Amino acid sequence: MSKSWSEGDQLPEVTLDLTLRRAIQAVAGTRDYYPVHHDAEYAKANGAEGIFFNTMFLQGFVGRAVCEWFGNDAFPRRLEITMRGSNYVGKTLKAEGVVTGTREEDGRKLIDADVTLGTEDGPTTDVKVTVQLAPEATP
Repeated sequence: MSKSWSEGDQLPEVTLDLTLRRAIQAVAGTRDYYPVHHDAEYAKANGAEGIFFNTMFLQGFVGRAVCEWFGNDAFPRRLEITMRGSNYVGKTLKAEGVVTGTREEDGRKLIDADVTLGTEDGPTTDVKVTVQLAPEATP
């Protein structure tokens, strides 16, 4: 991407509808068959509001957001996730964040960002990510 990123730059909101179909696909794709991710009755019996999405799904969503922000050739080098709430079927997941630093290491252009995932119910996940930009990009 040709954009030049600086510390303090806001990352635009990226959203995704959390549908039942998407939840079931995530279960199959990640092989995380724990019932809270596909069985609403089980999830509710165990204290949840309903079916919620797993950690690997959230990691993949952050990867999608990274590509939207920094280009399809951007590569997440570090991903640190702190989950504080659940992302339930029927909600809209959003990612937004801020660039916290840019640097060059060993010829690689890197961007650090703090990202927050959340739904209509509020923030659910804090993410610290380091992204390597494509060689033609500039931090």
